[in-house]
Formats: sequence, structure tokens, C-alpha cells
Amino acid sequence: MNEQNIYNEPATLTAELQEAAFEYLLLNPGSEFGDWKQGLISEYHAEVVDALGNNPTEVNADLADMWEQEYTDPKTGLSQKFSEWAMSFANEYAVGVYYFLVDACKDLTQLGHGFPDVALMSKNRQVPCDNRLRGGAQAAIED
Repeated sequence: MNEQNIYNEPATLTAELQEAAFEYLLLNPGSEFGDWKQGLISEYHAEVVDALGNNPTEVNADLADMWEQEYTDPKTGLSQKFSEWAMSFANEYAVGVYYFLVDACKDLTQLGHGFPDVALMSKNRQVPCDNRLRGGAQAAIED
């Protein structure tokens, strides 16, 4: 583990687990809750045990709670529940769209514009397009 201040350790461990949980969804398009839970336990075992302990009943309950918690992606600034991120990454094409958004956010940040004004609206599953992105996004669609 990296060096940590003992006073922030619980928050840091939870943050590491959340990053792992997001990464799992991103690397495994189409994951549902059961896939995600088992994937975290098997592939990110250290993060799960460090943040949640090793009691299977408690870990399963905590992961069920976490599935419905918000996570803010540091690359885009977008915030959704893990269950919503799973829907956003439903297939490889959707993950590709995410990476396009990450690149657009990076470009805007480098230009001094900060994060674009883009928000996912969970119930409609739409991404309103910011005018600063409209030209590049439209060109990519037309190509």
C-alpha cells in the first residue's frame, strides 16, 4: 500500500475500492450486479478486504449498498450510481463513446475551459451536448 495518513485511511481505502469498482465496469462492458460483485471479490480482493473486511455476509451487503451509491468519474466530472455506470457501459461501443468524452474533456481542460457542461440524465439515458463539443462530436458521427 502507498503511504497514508492513518486518519484518512478508511476514506482512502473506500476511495480505492470505488476506483476499482468503476474500473471493473469500464473493463467489463455489460456487467450486471452479480458479475460486478464477483469480479470485485476475485480481481480486486485486496481492495475489497481492506475497505470492507472479510466477513462474506457483510461484504455482500456492503457491495449491494455500494452498487446504489454515487461515484464521480475524475476524468469527466460526471457522477452516477454504480448501477447507472453499468448501464452506461452496456457494450464496447458505449465504452468507446466514454473514451471519446474523456478525450474531449481533456482537450477542453488543456484549452482552459475546464470540464464541459455535460450531464447524464439517468431516467432518459441522454447526454445533452455542450456547444463547445457539438462541432467535434458531429464531425465524428458523420465520418
